[in-house]
Amino acid sequence: MAILIVAILISSISIYGAFKLQRFYFMLGYFLFSILAITSLIPNFKEDPMLTITSLALFLVLGIITFPARKNIADYDINPEAAPLIKSFMLRTLLSLSTINILAIFLVKYDPNMPEGITESMRIYPMIMHAVLGILPIIVLIRMSKMNLSK
Repeated sequence: MAILIVAILISSISIYGAFKLQRFYFMLGYFLFSILAITSLIPNFKEDPMLTITSLALFLVLGIITFPARKNIADYDINPEAAPLIKSFMLRTLLSLSTINILAIFLVKYDPNMPEGITESMRIYPMIMHAVLGILPIIVLIRMSKMNLSK
């Protein structure tokens, strides 16, 4: 149960970052969430090594993609020629975050070895969290598409 509370708190960091369009907090929440997932998956390695390795790889990629940087993209003077490249990179990153979390919904649903303290009836909560974290990048993408990145 404690891991669920920590996961909700960490997810709220990303939610805050998404609604304030603060890249640092948005990415920090995902990064911390990936670390939490990795540390909670390691003890399950003996029970189901293939599923654990798959899950670890997924969350390791999430951690690498979301390692936070201090400045927001909008804080930089962007060369107009580079703007399409930056938009493409943002699109790929945000869609990757959505894909990883949507896949994680199915990992939670079908994983026979849930972290300690999460019962079978509590599986819905991590699934909802992953759904929120899967939808959040789409919300950011929509909000960012309405902004002009070049100054």
